[in-house]
Amino acid sequence: MKTIRFVIFVAFTMLAAGLNATAQGYKAQFPMQMDTAGVIRDASGATFATISKDSIIKNSQGEKIAFIDRSGNLVDANGKILGKAAKNGDFKSIDGQVEYIVKPTADGAYCEVYDKAGKKVLTVPKNYKEQASTMAYIQKQMCMPKK
Repeated sequence: MKTIRFVIFVAFTMLAAGLNATAQGYKAQFPMQMDTAGVIRDASGATFATISKDSIIKNSQGEKIAFIDRSGNLVDANGKILGKAAKNGDFKSIDGQVEYIVKPTADGAYCEVYDKAGKKVLTVPKNYKEQASTMAYIQKQMCMPKK
């Protein structure tokens, strides 16, 4: 009876350790995640920005920092156009350089955003495809502390 308990205990411990390692690997794959409500969190789970259904972008303190107009332009709080999001989700800076590209996942439920170097920087639900790369740009340019 003690042997059976020990075997069950060891099996349970190994299962729990495996699940924990998988969860950590999953977070490492996605530095940022956006949920279906438009809340964007970093790998630690901290919220750094939100985007509303009408494309208003707020920082973690709830202050409006930008919005996406009807033409797909990213406009900061002062009215300055910072770049433009294409219908496919790609983002071009104001000088026309492609900053981010968007690709659907294999199952089609999400979209992944890649920077110019090909590094995955954000994963979003497919209903945020058009705003996805814009949010990656916002995170890099407006929400991260400057070094």
